[in-house]
Amino acid sequence: MRIPVPVVVVIALLALLGFWGLRTKDMDFLTAKGTTEPLPEFMTHPPDDDPTPPPLPAQGSTANNPPSTPSPAKPDLEFGDLESAPGLAEYSEHASRGAGYLIRLATDLELQGQWERSLLAWERVIDACHPSPAERKAAGDAIARIRPTLTHWNIDPVGDIPIMMQLGTSRKSSPNLKDAAKEVAEFLRRDSDHTLLVEPRITTSQVRNAPANAPIAIYFSGAGKNVPTLRSLAPEGDETETYVRLLLANAYQLVRQEVGNAGGILPPQTTMDRGDPKLDFQRQITRLHWKVFADNLNRSISGAPN
Repeated sequence: MRIPVPVVVVIALLALLGFWGLRTKDMDFLTAKGTTEPLPEFMTHPPDDDPTPPPLPAQGSTANNPPSTPSPAKPDLEFGDLESAPGLAEYSEHASRGAGYLIRLATDLELQGQWERSLLAWERVIDACHPSPAERKAAGDAIARIRPTLTHWNIDPVGDIPIMMQLGTSRKSSPNLKDAAKEVAEFLRRDSDHTLLVEPRITTSQVRNAPANAPIAIYFSGAGKNVPTLRSLAPEGDETETYVRLLLANAYQLVRQEVGNAGGILPPQTTMDRGDPKLDFQRQITRLHWKVFADNLNRSISGAPN
């Protein structure tokens, strides 16, 4: 039996319409591939009231903890009159504030280019305070660094303070001892920044048959009538360097003792470098130490004739 053609056409159309309605009705065949349609308005414009709660503050935040108490402010630095010439005892009035204050003062003065005043403040760390070992080393390093860059404190020979470095031997002094005495005297003058005029003097008693290693007495004297403090050194050999090392080591102890006897200033520390006595002078004896030392030698005992 044959199906009429109109029936077949109707059935085919119904099948196509059914397939289109079920599978391709909502498909967009007109928009180019890869084009994104705009989002709906309710997604691009959220409401003003954001329902999301604010994040909680982190633990330890200052929002829940009161601010910590600020550390006390450091005292202001007092530089003095920078336009006037300072004295050797400059900044001694700040000794009660401690070595830390004077180190800050010295550092700030150096940053300002006030080299002479900075050196004086560094020296006060040593001769006016009781610094810690680290503070003492910092001051010694600064003094050794700055002093060679400055002119001598005393540039007028009329202002020299004369003292004598006396050596006494029981035998004829050798040329090497004389050379060593001159070298040590010149070193002490330089270390005092030319404030002292140190003259060596050797006295020989010429005891008969005195041994070659007979001890040598050393002491300092000035115009005063004070009883000198003596030290005795026993050189092993007759080399100039041996004499220089022994003379410097004993001279340091004599200066230290004399400054301590004078009072009013802290004496230098005990020797710190037994290998090179020059370092003790350069790092532990300030120019104010030298002035006190020389003034004490030239001061007469009360009631003694001049």
